[in-house]
This record gives sequence, C-alpha cells and structure tokens, in this order.
Amino acid sequence: MEEKINNPNRGAVRLKMIYNNTGASPGLKEAWGLSVWLEVEGHHLLFDTGGDAAILQGNMLNAGLDPALLDSVVISHNHWDHKNGLRWVLENTSFIPEVSVPLEVQEEYAREYPSAAVRGIKSPEEILPGIWTTGSIATTYKGTPLYEQALVIVRGEKVWLLTGCSHPGISLIVTKVTEIFPGKGIALVTGGFHLGSQTEGEVRDISETLRRLEVEKIAPSHCTGEDAIALLREEWGDDFTEFNLGDLLVLP
Repeated sequence: MEEKINNPNRGAVRLKMIYNNTGASPGLKEAWGLSVWLEVEGHHLLFDTGGDAAILQGNMLNAGLDPALLDSVVISHNHWDHKNGLRWVLENTSFIPEVSVPLEVQEEYAREYPSAAVRGIKSPEEILPGIWTTGSIATTYKGTPLYEQALVIVRGEKVWLLTGCSHPGISLIVTKVTEIFPGKGIALVTGGFHLGSQTEGEVRDISETLRRLEVEKIAPSHCTGEDAIALLREEWGDDFTEFNLGDLLVLP
C-alpha cells in the first residue's frame, strides 16, 4: 500500500508493518500484537514491539531490517502485545535507542531496563523530523488506569496517524490530533482501533465521527476486530485501505 503527497522539503518516510495479527506476508509470522518499523531522513524508529520477542526477531530479520540501526523505540501503552519484544530489541542494539513511553509508566520501564535511556512522554512533541507523539492520553482498561500515546507523521499540510490500540477511543485520539495540528488534513488513520467489543451501531457512530473529523482514509488492523473491520470496509469503500502484516507505506 502506498500513499503519496507532494512534499519536496523532506525525504520519504517509510513504514513497514512487521508484526500484526491481520494480513499475511511471505516469511513473516502472523501473531497477536503490533509493531511498525519507520525510517525518515536516515533515522530509524520502532513503534511498539509486538507480543512475542522470537516472532518479532524472525519477522524483522526476514524483512531485512537491522535492529542495530534503531535510534528510537516508542511504546504506545503498557500491554504485553505491544511491549514484549522490547528486551530483545534493546539487547540487540546495545541499549542505544531512546525508549519513549507514557510518562506515567516511565519509572516502571526504567527499573526493568536500567541500561536503557527511557523517556517519559506527557505532552505532544517531535521525536524525529516530522514524527510526533500525541503525548500521553489517560483512560481506564478493565477498571485500571491506562495511558496511551500514538504517532503522528506530519508531511506538508497533511498528517498520518498511527495508533497502537486506541484504548482511549479512536475518535478521541483523532480529535486530539486535530487540536495539536489545527488546519492540517488527516490523510490516514491506521493501526488498532479497539472496536471488537463495540456493537454495530457503535461502530457506525464512530465511523460517522471520523468522517465528520474529515479523516480521508482509514486502515484498521490488530485489535479493531474482524466484524468491525468488515463493517468499516463497507462504510468507507474506496477510502478504506490496507496496512497489515508485511505492508509498506511510503510518504514522499
């Protein structure tokens, strides 16, 4: 899958989905979780690390990706299916990448990975050229406080949103992005939408909200849920696209 816009001021951004439970790709193993490899202007970032280190390792190596190149690792939230590959990544990068986690769990990660440079993220900030975090967004999950961040890729007058699980709500996250980047169009929202427990009516309401927020395209995966994905595919038609296991997204 490719999305292209005219932006001569910066080099291309490349994103490769290397861990997901949706889609299929030769040499890559499907498993529950999410991880995306991102390259921009000679920098390399890993967004989430999947749920199984051995699978992440195999997928990354079979995709021809070298973890030693990583400058940064961003963990969207503190759940196993997004963080379990982190130790393998750090041990194979000499603990060099900066690890950005929601501020509220920074101390936990610093204790678990004392050799790592762990940064707590509270507010929106630019991590790499044109690559932003939304900052920590608070919610609850099964009665327990949870904090989640998402990535925003800024290219000219457009932004692309990459989510881990969207526990705070995909509509709320998109709304926050419109507040952080007023006046910029949202070209694509992709990642986990966490709609598996939602009713058909609720999914349709969320779909309508995303349209009202002027999202141009969506590419849901991971925890969105098969039924919700099928409904969104029907609702969005040509504006529904794919970013699943093994897919490459290029933003020039």
